[in-house]
Amino acid sequence: MRISLIYFIVKFIYVLISSVLELISIIKNMIEDSKEILSKHSVSITNPRILVLEALLEFGNPVTIDELQSKLQGAVAKSTLYRVLNDLKKIKILNEFTSPDNSTVVELILEDHSHHHHLFCSDCGEVIDVELSEEFELMLNKEIEKVQKNFNFKITDHRVEMFGLCTEECSNCK
Repeated sequence: MRISLIYFIVKFIYVLISSVLELISIIKNMIEDSKEILSKHSVSITNPRILVLEALLEFGNPVTIDELQSKLQGAVAKSTLYRVLNDLKKIKILNEFTSPDNSTVVELILEDHSHHHHLFCSDCGEVIDVELSEEFELMLNKEIEKVQKNFNFKITDHRVEMFGLCTEECSNCK
């Protein structure tokens, strides 16, 4: 009985240490990824920028500024957060848009992210990235060209935003 208890405790400690080491490795990778992103865009590497980038990388999806501030748990002042977000927009790695409830939503735009649009759940507020077919995008671009010509207007970007409700499987709506 005593040996099996000792074995259980040792096994538990081993699993716990392995998990902590894996978490440390993930955090180190995020810090390195953040530093690499900033270096690549010739932006000085500061602690607030690293913290904000880490949080955005961890979310991996569009996030409201309030959610981002909560995630940072006071590690970055709100005024500093807005300055960092503006810096990231200036180097064109951050997209900012408004949700249906008028919250500001931000998301990282990195090389591996393709052009996409968003689904908004009007129940839980979830924002979901969605890629539309190439055929649809081509048709939309043709329409945009017509609008540019008809209105003598240079369109630099477009968005398709879809509103609805999540399914029963949504963890936010339960």
